[in-house]
Amino acid sequence: MNKNYLNTKQVADLFKVDNSTIRRWTLSEKLKCTSSEGGHRKFSYKQILDFIESHNKKLNLDLNQINGLEKNGSIADRKNFIIENALNRNSGEIESIIMKLYLEGNHTYEIFDKFIDPALDSIQSLLDNETISVAEEHIGRKTISKALNNFRDVVKRSENDSKTALCLNLENDVPDLAIDMIQIILEGHDYSVHNAGSNTSIENIKLLLNKTNYDSIYIYMCSRQCCTATVRDHLDKTLKSLEVIESLCEKESINLFIGGPATKLVDQNIKLKYTKFSKFSEIINFV
Repeated sequence: MNKNYLNTKQVADLFKVDNSTIRRWTLSEKLKCTSSEGGHRKFSYKQILDFIESHNKKLNLDLNQINGLEKNGSIADRKNFIIENALNRNSGEIESIIMKLYLEGNHTYEIFDKFIDPALDSIQSLLDNETISVAEEHIGRKTISKALNNFRDVVKRSENDSKTALCLNLENDVPDLAIDMIQIILEGHDYSVHNAGSNTSIENIKLLLNKTNYDSIYIYMCSRQCCTATVRDHLDKTLKSLEVIESLCEKESINLFIGGPATKLVDQNIKLKYTKFSKFSEIINFV
């Protein structure tokens, strides 16, 4: 069985019912499923989550049926599990542990603050200490990115997209994991999100603003080696870009949010009108 699918027995054990109950739910189409090549029922995480959220069956689940560490594993154990599987290119295992955390009742922003972001910091530390190579760091980051994108496809998004946000990284900032996490959070809180990704130029930002009326712009500036917008060679350009973005936001009445540890370098050099966040959980205060 694929790691991202459960079979009938696993789903029955998950909900603490018998196999015949699962068959009855699928026959009545309350619980969607797909078929394996051998004709057996298999259930994706999305199908299980859709059923849980539609039928209020989130309580008393046996989460040991989902791959990953035990339900009561420590934060450190789970973070290390993510690091190990990231470096070994096992995105399916990372997706499984994220799903387990989510089904345990953790909000998306709690998962990002407690597990994903610390795992990324630890991978950066391994690179700094020359325990892993630059290529291995990139592999780890890409593996986590794949798991997050799959998780985004599974979790329920708000049906009412009453607000529109633009998420981006500045020029010279390559990784976009942080803004991907911001996108997942916002999409769960009535936002339609346009994710411009990495290395977004001022010219492209202006083009986007001419085409769409945004309520908010979210920028993330981390201090990892792969994010070079705030290093000495690029800092002046970054500060000028932020001043232009601030002016554009003020002109168009757009709320500007900037997060990440590198915001301290911004504050030390220029005075901007923006709302700062240091943790993903703080975004909930703005939506």
